[in-house]
Amino acid sequence: MSRIFISYRSSDGKKDADRLCADLSRLYGEDQVFFDKQDLRGGHSWRSAILAALGTRPVVLLLITPDLLGMVHPEGGRRVDRDDDPIRGEVLTAQGHGATIIPLLTEGMLMPATTDIPAPLRFLKESHALKLRTEDWADDLNKIVADLASHGIHPLTTPPRKEDPTKRGWMLRMQRGFMWIGGIFVGLVVIGLLLPEENEAPLPASAPSASPAPAPGQNARDVSGLWWSIDQDNRRLRVQFTVSNGTIELQTDAFPIAGYPKWQAYAQSVRDQGLIVTDVRYVGQGVLADVMGVPRIEIPYQATTGDGRGPLDTGSVVLTASADGQELTGQLWSNGEQAETPLRLVRQP
Repeated sequence: MSRIFISYRSSDGKKDADRLCADLSRLYGEDQVFFDKQDLRGGHSWRSAILAALGTRPVVLLLITPDLLGMVHPEGGRRVDRDDDPIRGEVLTAQGHGATIIPLLTEGMLMPATTDIPAPLRFLKESHALKLRTEDWADDLNKIVADLASHGIHPLTTPPRKEDPTKRGWMLRMQRGFMWIGGIFVGLVVIGLLLPEENEAPLPASAPSASPAPAPGQNARDVSGLWWSIDQDNRRLRVQFTVSNGTIELQTDAFPIAGYPKWQAYAQSVRDQGLIVTDVRYVGQGVLADVMGVPRIEIPYQATTGDGRGPLDTGSVVLTASADGQELTGQLWSNGEQAETPLRLVRQP
């Protein structure tokens, strides 16, 4: 039985939700944390699984992100104002079962104003909100752990025992002493190696050498420019990345829906509403990060018609560059389908 339930809008909360799930699973055990990405199994209704999990009255950690209230439905109006919105349903179900709900304010977020929250969800204003900021993650996580403890949920591991400050100070002084001795010894050795022996003529100065040629993939961190997205059916879609000060923009060419059964089905479903969809493009803006020297792209996207009407769908793209910078691989998450699709992009020649 999961005692912690993570609720989030996947279009812009997936990254923080993933990280939070990993940290809480490490502290409490995977079986204590319900996270839709890892706890929903194929062949089972995701809605039934979520309702069953909320029926056990876990503590619900609700990530407050811009899209939580701001996401627009393809038919117009805010998604959260609709009865079929998954997040709205999770929160109301949790309240109905008497579960504790803790809003978590992600980077740059404040608790929304009462007038911005749908009337059935305004009880959230009475909840004690905590912060979950990227720059202060460790401190904020500790406060979440402390708050969970107040609800009777304790981590599996105990915090490390505090050292005796006197012993710690003595050990630090000893370490510094050895560092000084080692530094002096290394310095003497280096001087001895550099000085010529008594009868040894100094080595002639070497002639200046040409700079080495740039290694292949030297510019592997530069992901800007044109790429080809190649899907499992070997269909190609041109993708443009534009990078500026750590922000990355995505824009694809418009592609006809004729070769894409899922988009054809969507177009048929909205035709009666007066929306004619013949082609689709993806656009978005996100973050370009450097993870251990490897570029990582995280972009919330919108799918629109070729002339910009929509959004028809929303979701997120996560990509990691290869060592030579010639390939990007990762996943595309669709909120409409509640599913991931593998992505592979190669540099346009």
